[in-house]
Amino acid sequence: MKVVAHQLRVLLAFPLALGALVAAGGIARAATPRAIGAPGEVTLTAGVNDPKDPNIAVLEYLPGSIKVAKGTTVTWKFAGPEPHSVTFVPRGTKTPPSTETDPSLMFPTPPTGAYDGTTLVNSGVLPLGAATKVEKFSMSFAKTGTYTYYCVLHPGMVGKIQVTDDTQDSQSSITKRGKQQQKKYLAEGEAAKKKLVKAAPKKTKNADGSTTYTVEMGASTKHTDVLAFSPTPRKVKAGDHVTFVNNSHAPHTASFGGPALVPAIPTADNVVNPVPGASPQTLVPDTYLNSGWVPPKTKGGPPLAARSFTFDVPDAGKFEYACVLHLGSGMAGEIDAT
Repeated sequence: MKVVAHQLRVLLAFPLALGALVAAGGIARAATPRAIGAPGEVTLTAGVNDPKDPNIAVLEYLPGSIKVAKGTTVTWKFAGPEPHSVTFVPRGTKTPPSTETDPSLMFPTPPTGAYDGTTLVNSGVLPLGAATKVEKFSMSFAKTGTYTYYCVLHPGMVGKIQVTDDTQDSQSSITKRGKQQQKKYLAEGEAAKKKLVKAAPKKTKNADGSTTYTVEMGASTKHTDVLAFSPTPRKVKAGDHVTFVNNSHAPHTASFGGPALVPAIPTADNVVNPVPGASPQTLVPDTYLNSGWVPPKTKGGPPLAARSFTFDVPDAGKFEYACVLHLGSGMAGEIDAT
């Protein structure tokens, strides 16, 4: 999930001395914010992929909460390749925004002025397609208060902006906290990937003597997604079966045919839906085959059958597959049947 240097203008007039706070047992002093002389700009990051391993995506705003003065421009950076959004909904909206219920959220609804919390403002999904540069989205706030915002692709990815009349976090403190959180979350994702790729493949013997192998479609932690398949067993034989199971918190596809045949647009009909049909499908060399979007595991969500898709292996050969939703993160694998 890669921070690109960007010159920011934050005009800080002077440290604001806070009065002493009387507390039980003595005097307590609050952390000192900064007072600003004029509205400026601060920048934070919308998610990040591990610079050492793009399979690991941090699904958090970095940092998750900041304080700004009214009128200050807040800019989010989207480095990719895992896409995210910055989406504010009208106060009182009970259901978090999601592309699953409203596909139009893939596309931007930009602010028309300083935001007051009464309308939808949405960056849209960024980057949309291959990440060739750091994308940015900016807005300011017209009223004081706390504003919650969301990523329309990742339900647990939530941020907060506290808007005050005259104090805000400095850019240096925002950057420092963002880097601290990033380091912690990347370590979490790296440990989860290590566990995923080292796990022994699950297999089930069938009555006809064939074997069904299970491939996990990624893994999730509280703050990250591991965008990798568990390794395909090396002993797959003609007549065996491979079942892809999604126990992660993100949708995935199992799309066969190799780079020349697999589509690059995850929202295309032949990616969202199974091709040529429902599970199970029979693998055919040099042919595009697709599971469609396999939904994630959620609390009270789809049962295991709905999160699984099986491919039959009729002959020996090599069959490349990938997740179209996460091509940029290198989510791919291969069945090598003997």
